[in-house]
Amino acid sequence: MKILAIISSPRKKHTYDAIKTIESIHKQKYDCEYEYLFLNKVDLQNCRGCHLCLTKGEEFCPLKDDRDMIIEKIESADGVILASPNHTMNVNWRMKNYIDRFSYQMHRPSYFNQRFMILITSGSYRGIKEATKALALMASGGKVVSKIGVMNSPGMNDKKREKQSKKLQKEAIKFVNKMKKPFIYNPPFGHLVWFSAFKAVYEGDTDESSADYRFYSTKKFFVDMNLSFGQKFTLKLFNGLFGFLIRIGMV
Repeated sequence: MKILAIISSPRKKHTYDAIKTIESIHKQKYDCEYEYLFLNKVDLQNCRGCHLCLTKGEEFCPLKDDRDMIIEKIESADGVILASPNHTMNVNWRMKNYIDRFSYQMHRPSYFNQRFMILITSGSYRGIKEATKALALMASGGKVVSKIGVMNSPGMNDKKREKQSKKLQKEAIKFVNKMKKPFIYNPPFGHLVWFSAFKAVYEGDTDESSADYRFYSTKKFFVDMNLSFGQKFTLKLFNGLFGFLIRIGMV
């Protein structure tokens, strides 16, 4: 079992220590391999906001760096931990740049075989929810099996530190137990609605230069699989609903 930890903090302190705790618990129970990818150690240039990855396709991004290497590591892992400190009520700037560089995956998801843990370390409760929500989007079709905010305020007393330690231990065990089970992708209801909405948007489009058009016009679903009658019906129902809303100008 292979776990990839993507860390946006440049320091090996609270965020790194939290993941090392999870790794220690994981390795007590299972034979697994951990790989640490620090965003300050890879070449991931700052997003220019040109939107070419969204509109024309990710291959048209003008930045040539380690982006594809990161994708390969995620796709080869069984589980991925996305970890960031909470800076000013959200993820820090390195993780925000990561989100921007991979924003096209919110349109065209790809990590259906991966499971994710979202980990936020913070000196305050404020911002943990916002940071977790922002980072969870980057699972891009994968299953988020665990979310945790770890407090590390200098003003915490021993009782609060003990409480945080127990919380981390509990969430680490939850992650471990989820990871030990064989994973077979079963489309959740949200993925069926997601696909239906985007397919309806691009069904009447003929702009072959559009990456989303090329993606959705050639697929029956995100992945090639045998869908149940109920899943097929849900796709057809919502595709028709979104198509109707588009035609009357409500979407």
